[in-house]
Amino acid sequence: MVWPAAPLAPLAAALAAGIWARAWIAPPTAWLLMAGAVLLIAGTAALVWRRERVATVALIGLTALLGMLRGATPPLPPDHIARVALGPAATVEGRLAEEPRRWAPDRTRLVLEVDGLVEGEERRPATGRIQFTLYGEPPEVGEGQRVAVELKLHRPLGFRNPGGFDYPAVLRREGVLLVGSGKATALVPQTPDEPPWPVRVKRWAVATIAAHLPEASAALLSGLILGEKAGLPPEADEAFRRAGVYHILAVSGFNVALLASFVFFVLASVGIPRRPTAVAAAFSLVGFALVVGGQPSV
Repeated sequence: MVWPAAPLAPLAAALAAGIWARAWIAPPTAWLLMAGAVLLIAGTAALVWRRERVATVALIGLTALLGMLRGATPPLPPDHIARVALGPAATVEGRLAEEPRRWAPDRTRLVLEVDGLVEGEERRPATGRIQFTLYGEPPEVGEGQRVAVELKLHRPLGFRNPGGFDYPAVLRREGVLLVGSGKATALVPQTPDEPPWPVRVKRWAVATIAAHLPEASAALLSGLILGEKAGLPPEADEAFRRAGVYHILAVSGFNVALLASFVFFVLASVGIPRRPTAVAAAFSLVGFALVVGGQPSV
């Protein structure tokens, strides 16, 4: 088979095209599987008969179908929280999937991996992931901790402008089909706060920065290095938003560049050879990604 100089480029483009097409057309999964089987058989036969171009086209088409399958929403299990007929309020139990995020002085956003639904005195198993906002000052909780909370749950709503930002689709790709809100006093921890080691390292780093710098400077550095914006003063937060540079406080490649440059130049300045310095900087980036999370921007 004759491939261009970048052999994976056509396959990557086909996979991306399939994922993109799934957002606009949604054929049944069974049809996609049957079409994939036909292309697989056709491609195999073309290879046997030495029809290389036909085999190439079949492979690219099969990759596009895989992209469409990748973009498809899997069927929900019977006990998924999104299948349950909920009343005005529901009490759910589960484990926090990530650290709480305070995005306003009186608002905290949490993500919960649900494992139970409480109705009256009866508890029944449930699955799924929900994102909710608590109003007020919640108790100290962290990633991995079991909690129970009473919430008003509903399906996420997005803007109806054609071609606008599709917030429900973003949540759906993260496995969130329901969102909710409630009072901070309704959150009840059920187990001690024993977060995984990356969270403990991040907390230690934020506490260390706060112990050696003034409040505003510590909050700014925590945001630049770790994407931690909880302690940023409201006036500084608003100033970053109005200036249109709020993105530098989010964890991204900019943060990675700051850390790598700092490690590289510090080690180079003390006379360490270039290759060990580069290796040390690379290991620091791996550790950074483990601590803050391996999202695409990192």
